[in-house]
Amino acid sequence: MVTENISKELFLEILETLNERLGENKLNMSLSIYGGTVMVVSFDVRPATKDIDAIFETSPQIETILTDIAETYGLAEDWINQDIKDPLKNVKEEALKEIYSFDHLKVFAPGAEQMLAMKILSARAEPFRDFADAEYLIDFLEIETLEQVLEIFDKYIGRKFLRDRQKIFLNYVGKDLGKSWKKFTV
Repeated sequence: MVTENISKELFLEILETLNERLGENKLNMSLSIYGGTVMVVSFDVRPATKDIDAIFETSPQIETILTDIAETYGLAEDWINQDIKDPLKNVKEEALKEIYSFDHLKVFAPGAEQMLAMKILSARAEPFRDFADAEYLIDFLEIETLEQVLEIFDKYIGRKFLRDRQKIFLNYVGKDLGKSWKKFTV
């Protein structure tokens, strides 16, 4: 049976197992997590995520360990993936902080500002959680103006990536949050 979602508790258990397996193989690993995983483990906004978007150095040994973990926990084959690499090409500044530290494994995650910028860049419709995540992060950061949002977006991504999709996204987010933002015309 395949586990459909990874909760914070399961994620921490997986990290402990990963750390043990790395130690058994005399390996060390740095894992930078993104997306829904950050919203689950850093902000406790959601109960679970479907997969782990991450950046890490891989090798045949690490791939074997990750496959074994998938089998042990009944996870999908792509339970951990590096699909985030492409969107990260547009991030001009990373603000990663260490959130977990084990003997052989260090886990890093972006802060709220970078996550907000990345959610705006993605600007995906439901069933993706970009709207809800952006709204949460705006409240978390106590942002009141559209200009504050745009300054954060410019800092991490750059205004040249603020296209029609992102403008429409921000119009909806501002409306949902009851903000008196000037609306973009598209």
